[in-house]
Amino acid sequence: MSGAGERRVDETAKEHSSDLAPSRRERELGRLSLAFMLDQAATGLDGLSSLDAILVMAINQANVAPLTHEPLTRIRHGRLEAPAPDGRRRPVSINAVANSLRMPFETVRRHVRRLEQSGACASVDGGVIVPEAYLASPGYVEGVTRGHRRLVIFFHQANAAGLIEPLPRSAYPPEPAVPVRAAARLMADYILRTTDALLGMVGDIASVVVLLAIASAESGRTSVAEIAQRLGMAEETVRRHVKGLIAQGHVLRISTGLVMPYEVMDRPGWRAFQRENAVNVQRLFAGLAERGIIEAWARLIPAALPDLASPGRSAPRGG
Repeated sequence: MSGAGERRVDETAKEHSSDLAPSRRERELGRLSLAFMLDQAATGLDGLSSLDAILVMAINQANVAPLTHEPLTRIRHGRLEAPAPDGRRRPVSINAVANSLRMPFETVRRHVRRLEQSGACASVDGGVIVPEAYLASPGYVEGVTRGHRRLVIFFHQANAAGLIEPLPRSAYPPEPAVPVRAAARLMADYILRTTDALLGMVGDIASVVVLLAIASAESGRTSVAEIAQRLGMAEETVRRHVKGLIAQGHVLRISTGLVMPYEVMDRPGWRAFQRENAVNVQRLFAGLAERGIIEAWARLIPAALPDLASPGRSAPRGG
C-alpha cells in the first residue's frame, strides 16, 4: 500500500476511534444515571429487596402496557390515588418476565410465589398481575413518592449541567396535581431498559445492583460491608457478586476498597452503554415533557427541591 493510502487508513481509523469515545454529555449523564439507578434500587418498594422490586416493576409495566396507548386512560390513571383496576390489567406469564430480565424461570417463579404471599402479586387467568390493592397500599405509595422525588432531582441536576436537549411541549392539559403514577411508569421504562443494558455486561440483576453501588460510591471507593448495608443484602451475597465483577474486569479491589477504574468506562462495551444511556435519558425526559409532568413540576413543586441534592450525591430518602 502506498504511503498516502496508509495515511488515509490511519486517519479513518482515528476518526472511527473518536466516534466511539463518549462525549462529555454522555459521560456526565452516565454518572448521574448510575447514582439515580442506585438510589432507586437501594430504596426499593415497600420494604422489598432490590430484585423483588425490579420483578414487581417489570410485571406492573407489562400489565399496564396496553393502557399507555389511550390518552384518556393515561390521564385517568396517571394520578397517585388512581391505579388501574385489576380488570384492566393484562396478565403476563412468568416465562415472559424471566426472559425479559434474563433470569432463570424457576428463580422468577419462586420469587413471584413469595410476592403473592405478601400481596404484591396475584395469579389470575393468563398469568400474573400486580393487584390494584397493592398499588394503592401506603407502603407502595410512599415508595413511589420517594422515587418521584429522586426523579425530580435527577432532572434538575441534568438540566442545570446543560445535559438535556430541547424537549417537546406538553400534549396534555394542566392538571391540579403532578401525575406521579404516570411519571413512575415512564421512570420504570427507563430503569428496566437500563437494567437490560447492564445485564448484557454483567450477567445478573444482583451483580448489576452491586456494580451500581461501587460505581456510584461517593468517595470513589467502597467496601463489601458498606454495599451490604446500603442495599440491605447479606455480606456473603455481596462478596460473591463482587468476586464475579472482579473476574469480569469491571471492578478492582485495592488497599482502600472496591473501585470501578476509569479505564473500565473507556472499554468499547461501556462506551456503547454511555451512548445508549444518553439516548434513553433523553427519551425519559422527552416522555415526561410530552405527558405534561415537567410542566407540572415547574408549576407545583417548590423551586428549592432541586437543592436538596448536589450532583453526584445520593438524595435524601425521606418524604
